[in-house]
Amino acid sequence: MATDSTLYYVLLFIVIVFQRIPQDDIPTDRPLASVCQYDCRVLCPECFPLPPRCDELDRLFTLHGGSLFNRINGMLNAHTTRIGAFREPTNQAVLKHLNRDSTMEKLLQQFCDSYKQPKADRCTWARNGSVEEAKQFLQQSILDDTRIEGCIFCPTTSSGQTLQRFLALLDPTDNALRNLLAVRTNVEPLLLKLFATHDTSSLYVPKLLDMIGFTVIESYEGQTLEHYYDQPLAIRLLIAAKLIQAAFSFTEGIHGFRFYLTDINPDNVVVKVDHGSSNVRVSIVDLDNVIILDSLAGTFSSQHAYHVHGKIECNGCFAYVQEDVCRYRSSDLNLFATCQLLLENLNGNYAAGLLHSGHGKSKDQSLTDPYDDAPHILHNLLEECVHCQPPNCRNRSLILHDMLEIIDRTVAQL
Repeated sequence: MATDSTLYYVLLFIVIVFQRIPQDDIPTDRPLASVCQYDCRVLCPECFPLPPRCDELDRLFTLHGGSLFNRINGMLNAHTTRIGAFREPTNQAVLKHLNRDSTMEKLLQQFCDSYKQPKADRCTWARNGSVEEAKQFLQQSILDDTRIEGCIFCPTTSSGQTLQRFLALLDPTDNALRNLLAVRTNVEPLLLKLFATHDTSSLYVPKLLDMIGFTVIESYEGQTLEHYYDQPLAIRLLIAAKLIQAAFSFTEGIHGFRFYLTDINPDNVVVKVDHGSSNVRVSIVDLDNVIILDSLAGTFSSQHAYHVHGKIECNGCFAYVQEDVCRYRSSDLNLFATCQLLLENLNGNYAAGLLHSGHGKSKDQSLTDPYDDAPHILHNLLEECVHCQPPNCRNRSLILHDMLEIIDRTVAQL
């Protein structure tokens, strides 16, 4: 017999489902179009002078799974990351929505609280027919130096100029308000559009396939890194080499901008391995947490050109000092984060690093048999890279170049 608490949760589930059913006569059998139409009719009509192609979304992107449960789950989780097919059933793709956790609604309410709109029936981004105050509000929110998550612009002393130079690189026909909302909530689609004008093969990111409303469709680039932790050493070494190359590429950046990824973890790295196992592609996904540093700026507070990161103990998290990164023209933060990902997890467990010798083994047994010279040397290099403390650190770029040479020789022999 069902308990009172069970009945309560069943009823609560039903209520939530009905609350999430889109209004405004939008068919519930088209959940993606419903979210898109909410974006352009309610959330930010000022962002879309021309109606977006909402009606095309459910034809362009087919969510995997067609059961009743998955359809309900699709309505309840329309703002999360989903895997499906784009245009063709065999063309796997990833769908994301920029408005996670109702961030845009919260920003809109903050704007309306700051800029009163007399005689307005509801809160909107336009005030007296103009969105200039909304753009000013969003720029101030983006440049708030107390923010530690999302997209951060450096150097801090000229972050406004850095933001403007970044926006100037985007398509001039883009809606300025929509771009600012994307920077504030999830800059990833803007970065993918910017990277698409460059040699994308060297930037290790997925392709932006389409963007309709605030819904983004990206190429599917494989499974998350954790699926490869039990693969043979040769495959893991190839993945490690790609991760090292990606760290260099993001640090070098493009157009004078360096991109420091502050949320590198196995869930944000995806891998695709060809059947022959010799061709490996690595992509960094979820690029919403990033420091964008303008290396061409002339307002850095430190006279030294290079920031060296020292490991900060933090169980289960990646800790860094944002102000330190922003004071310098360049940082080795990406290089450190990559070394840590290869050596250990965020709790310091060597057996949970990509280049482990097997789960459950102690630290002095990590990577592989210590008598196997090349892997043992790699392990020592990773320990040096992660655990050295400045100013007693050898240049991490030299450490990683040494690792690439050893990996190339080792893979050729395996």
